[in-house]
Amino acid sequence: MSTYTHPNYGSLTGLTHLTTYESGMIKACKFEEAVTLHTDFGDLVPSYGEDNLRKRNGYDLEFHENGEIKAINLEDSVIIDTALGSFPAERLSFYPSGKLHRLFPLNGQINGYWSEEDEAALTTPYTLDLAVGTITAKIIAFAFYESGPLKSLTIWPGQMIELTSPDGPVKCRFGFSLYEDGSLNSFEPGLPEPLTTPAGIILAYDPNAHGINCDSNSVVYAKDGTIQALKTVHSGIQALLSDEQVLIKALMIPSMINPEVTVPNPLIIRFDAEEITIRQNDTTYKLFAKDILKTVIVDDPQISTCGDCSSCSSCSHCG
Repeated sequence: MSTYTHPNYGSLTGLTHLTTYESGMIKACKFEEAVTLHTDFGDLVPSYGEDNLRKRNGYDLEFHENGEIKAINLEDSVIIDTALGSFPAERLSFYPSGKLHRLFPLNGQINGYWSEEDEAALTTPYTLDLAVGTITAKIIAFAFYESGPLKSLTIWPGQMIELTSPDGPVKCRFGFSLYEDGSLNSFEPGLPEPLTTPAGIILAYDPNAHGINCDSNSVVYAKDGTIQALKTVHSGIQALLSDEQVLIKALMIPSMINPEVTVPNPLIIRFDAEEITIRQNDTTYKLFAKDILKTVIVDDPQISTCGDCSSCSSCSHCG
């Protein structure tokens, strides 16, 4: 064990692992014994000692190079005051200024012995009154702007919440992000949502969304409420390219988990002032209003085909 004297937090004792920046300032460490840090958020005790069922691997405490705490895994849950209210936390992260960045009500290690369901069972739903609506959900993480307002919310999988969007009420899974004024920046649709776009009505949905971090999501709005981007597997765009009508729709690709299984790869569509950009796998289309004929509902790409195209004379999926 070793000791490090920190310019802001005094003597850090019982260190079992220690890394530093080139400047010599401490970067990260682990503890064998309890150490109390006196902070603007109260007295915080980093996680220490032997591993247990829920304890995460890695460092217990990390610092920015300017000496401010970057992230801390807490030995015990503490109540932290935020601009949104007071919440229990097992992990915190901070901006270099010392302002709160993220708050994790729970911080257990998900592994073969402790499942996502085990961890989620330890938390209770929180009810939040926001500009995008009143929501009630079990929360994985709060993210805050450096100035204090809520930046994003990541919720536990398996939940569905309703938000007020520029397109009206929408179902949301995994989470959403906000602008600093509280208006909706992005969200992850829980169901195929019909959204108004410069190309027409498009059903927005990303079946491959993971919800690890909801700072950015598949549906994105500008501050004025206009649509900026979305993903879709249920809508296609019929366009006129080089005097030829083309239907641009989602295609199937091998799964990253099992290459023998195919999964739909959503179209990624971005809307700029004068053009629409569509990413279809490795192909990118740039369209203008004059190119777009209409948006259409396409077959769900997850529907299986018969598997014997050589002898099939009536399968609509084979075109």
